[in-house]
Amino acid sequence: MITRIRIAAALAAALGFAACSGEYSGGPAGGDGNGGDGGGDTTPRSMESFYEQRVSQTLSFCQTCHIPGGLGDVTDGEDFMLNTDGPPELAALRSSWERLGGNDPVSRILLMASGQEKPHGGGAVWPQASASYANVAIILQCFAQPDTCPDLLGSGSDADEDDLPLLGSKHAAHRWASYCSERPDDAPLPPDPRSLIQPGANPDRAVFFNAHWENCHAELPEEKQQAQTCGEYRAMRDKGLDFLKNKLPMAAMSAEELNNSWQTWGFDERPENFDEIYRLRYGLNRAPFDNPYPLPGEDPNATDGGSGQLPLGLRQLRDDDGNWSGEIGTAACFQCHGGNIGGDGENPLGLDNLGLGNSNYDVLQDAQDSALWAGTPFAEALPTLDVNSLFNIGIKQRGQNNAVGAFEILITVLDLDSLGLNPNPLKTVVGQSGLADIAHPLSHTQDTPPWWNLGSRPRKFFDAGVSADSTRIIMAAGPGEFNELVSADGKAYRDRIAEYDQALEAFFLSLESPEYPGEIDEALARQGAVLFHGLDLWSRPGNDDHPEPLGGNGSCASCHGAYSPRYVHDDSYLEDPVLEGVAGHISPLEVIDTDHARSDMLTPTLRERWDTTYWAFPEGSENYIPPEEKSAALEAVDDMYPTAQRPDGACGWEKGVIGYQAPPLYGIWATAPYFHNGSVPTVEQVLDSSQRPAIWQRRLREEGPVKGFDLRMETAYDWQRLGWKHDVLSCTDIPGNNLYNCNFFDEEGPSLIQLTENLLNNAVGLTGLLPLSDLLAVGAFDKRLVYDSRILGNGTGGHTFTDVLSEQERRAVIEYLKTL
Repeated sequence: MITRIRIAAALAAALGFAACSGEYSGGPAGGDGNGGDGGGDTTPRSMESFYEQRVSQTLSFCQTCHIPGGLGDVTDGEDFMLNTDGPPELAALRSSWERLGGNDPVSRILLMASGQEKPHGGGAVWPQASASYANVAIILQCFAQPDTCPDLLGSGSDADEDDLPLLGSKHAAHRWASYCSERPDDAPLPPDPRSLIQPGANPDRAVFFNAHWENCHAELPEEKQQAQTCGEYRAMRDKGLDFLKNKLPMAAMSAEELNNSWQTWGFDERPENFDEIYRLRYGLNRAPFDNPYPLPGEDPNATDGGSGQLPLGLRQLRDDDGNWSGEIGTAACFQCHGGNIGGDGENPLGLDNLGLGNSNYDVLQDAQDSALWAGTPFAEALPTLDVNSLFNIGIKQRGQNNAVGAFEILITVLDLDSLGLNPNPLKTVVGQSGLADIAHPLSHTQDTPPWWNLGSRPRKFFDAGVSADSTRIIMAAGPGEFNELVSADGKAYRDRIAEYDQALEAFFLSLESPEYPGEIDEALARQGAVLFHGLDLWSRPGNDDHPEPLGGNGSCASCHGAYSPRYVHDDSYLEDPVLEGVAGHISPLEVIDTDHARSDMLTPTLRERWDTTYWAFPEGSENYIPPEEKSAALEAVDDMYPTAQRPDGACGWEKGVIGYQAPPLYGIWATAPYFHNGSVPTVEQVLDSSQRPAIWQRRLREEGPVKGFDLRMETAYDWQRLGWKHDVLSCTDIPGNNLYNCNFFDEEGPSLIQLTENLLNNAVGLTGLLPLSDLLAVGAFDKRLVYDSRILGNGTGGHTFTDVLSEQERRAVIEYLKTL
């Protein structure tokens, strides 16, 4: 607690600052006494005119919360109440001042709002050196000593509020997209805001950055650099979209095979709503563009491609002459990044919002239907015993994917710098220091983030592994033909990546988050904006023993970025408003404490070897030798023993802070479930860990024998809690054998079989070869529709520092998040 002497000194300093600042619009004596022109004198001559000109606007911000029924109307704030209608009244301020004990020697109104006393939900909105603090101090001194008031009124300063609103969002629009929207092709692009996040950026401000941008292309030829003009950006953007729609799909099946796929679903005949049921069964979603295929008996070239509509993730191919081929290709990117929210005709996401993570895709159902034993009695008992299981990518539930595990398959099979065929399983098992480093990533199942937030992240991946400028990895799943993916020298793969990687990024940077389709209580949302940006969560008693963040003001914004126009243009938050919405904060595991498995098990071999791979942009490094100039013998062995011939690239893997990168929050209402593993179904449960269920299931939709997650907003979306409606289950509600599902000695713990799987998974990665959950009982396949947090990597813990919010505060923050 500040001593009374220090408080008195602070007040004197504030008044002195006001008197000496020279910022007020003063003039010679002899004005009209009320702040009129009076010969050019605009200095307020009465307390009332001083209040109206220099304090009322300051208090209008307080009026956001300190009104009856507002967030300030609580035990610690109810004595400071302003009127609800019209501008804040001087009488209301005086009544509050009196209730709070006047100046003793400094009013608690000043102490709370400047951060000198108890925690204030709005943060330190009036720093002691600000004009706002000085002007309010003058009015409060006038209340206490009216006889001194005339001398004080002339020493005030123009208020430093700029009337910027609390609500407003650019909805993830990247600076280039906005800048170029009305500029010619030859207009030079401004700097990418993400590139400004360098060590030392935004020092000592409320928003803290430690996930730093690296320029991966710095040593590459000019033609490999980022776009330099609006015309180049637009051309690359359009090329990226064309790639996703027309150049990505790899031949997978014929239209006839697609049309007959219902025969494995349990129907007696092809259902009339076949397209809808196809999407439901596999968790693929409606495409926001024309995506035709021919129905039985149709000629695709006589019917504009056909009367059917394929989901995102599939695309009919064309032949070399541009004719529809009747062959259906798999567009792998959209299986994980082709999400949707809402049913048919119900707020479908458009091209501007493409790339929502697909929390519906059913890898296991797809694997079961395409397996050699599809339609046999073994199909349900052995749904995952395929290449997915043998490499133990570890996906057990609908909506999850394991991009890291899939990537390790690539580096196991392909050479690390040429991308030519060079299979060697020891690359992902033995670390550079030998068998002591033995490790393998098994629990990296994740909930895919949306593309539209890429432009607000200086680094990629949940753990901030690589710079966002590491565009090559975007194309890891980009080959359109098998021979482009696998070849002796890898040149076709590298050439395809070089052609499209930056074009894809340019398209991603053009995307925006979808606007919330429901009603928003704007008054409550404004209160939420104040809390989001201003409340120091670590000032609350409930976080006394919780490790503190590495920097920032302890608010939500300190990790997730500033969004509100009022704070974006406040230089105590951002050194440059172009950093609006940028989230560049890696939270150490001890602070964030969300499930550790991904971070712990991201193999040392991957972290170490990444830096010398093709993906790390080693060209331009000293001693670099292009793959085509190496001897075959050296190429075969240097994956295991990096030498000077495979030096570190420009963009290495983050090793300084081991934890998780706080994501940008644009469009957060559409991105449920939450956390990197998709373990929490609603935003409300993110903010209150006591509400998180251990075992839960989203609302299902059934069409005859086919079932999947319900996407309809009127039946499945939780408007109040922001996320998916769900049912909380017990272990006995999970399909399959209770011996596998339940621990009869610990109701909340994993079963003995799950414990065994978890231990094997954590140690040596054997559960892909021992799919115990599937071998135990036919009938267990539907457990893929249940989220079980007891599985290694699926934990719901962490992010508990927001538990200190009151229920009313949580509602306000949720309401604000709807506006982003």
